[in-house]
Amino acid sequence: MNEANPQFVDQAITVEKYTQQLARFQSARDYYRRLGVLLLEDSFPNLYFGFAATLLTPVPIIFAVKINFDNYDIAPLSVQFVHPVTFEPIRCSQLPNLLLRKLENSPVPQNLLVADRDDRPFFCIPGIREYHEHPFHTGDSWFLYRDNGNEGSLCFILDNLQLYGTSNIKSYQFQINLAAQNNAVGIFSDPNTFPL
Repeated sequence: MNEANPQFVDQAITVEKYTQQLARFQSARDYYRRLGVLLLEDSFPNLYFGFAATLLTPVPIIFAVKINFDNYDIAPLSVQFVHPVTFEPIRCSQLPNLLLRKLENSPVPQNLLVADRDDRPFFCIPGIREYHEHPFHTGDSWFLYRDNGNEGSLCFILDNLQLYGTSNIKSYQFQINLAAQNNAVGIFSDPNTFPL
């Protein structure tokens, strides 16, 4: 339970919702594995997932998230970006990918990875707790989405994180600066293939 968001939903209901959502993921686990979505740890009320770029060799884990079920589904699921080994929260500057979405009739993609002054990234789409709690989205209530089919479910979040986070990563990018003797390895996403 989070001190900032105390548990107000009956714990038995939260456990039941957690179990249902995890079972849906488990029934499609092979599908998600092929997409590079890996369940790293199951520790109620949190699930930890790693997202790998499966088109690269070797296959890197690009980012990891902690998905928290406190008060679900009166409150939406929380998605926090974490280190894939230690599960410690990370800063936006530590992520190699900005989760970009191509907008129709716009040459500039939309950045779905947003951070406030604390540099803690959050995935800025409806159906995620951090989105609905952000001051810019006060008029966009979770209850407008809660019963809208699959939106805000565990698999909805995983699908969108994979789509915008790793689906279009197709190559490594190397930078070598012999004069300064500092080198960098990164990933490359082709802007022409950003998902809509």
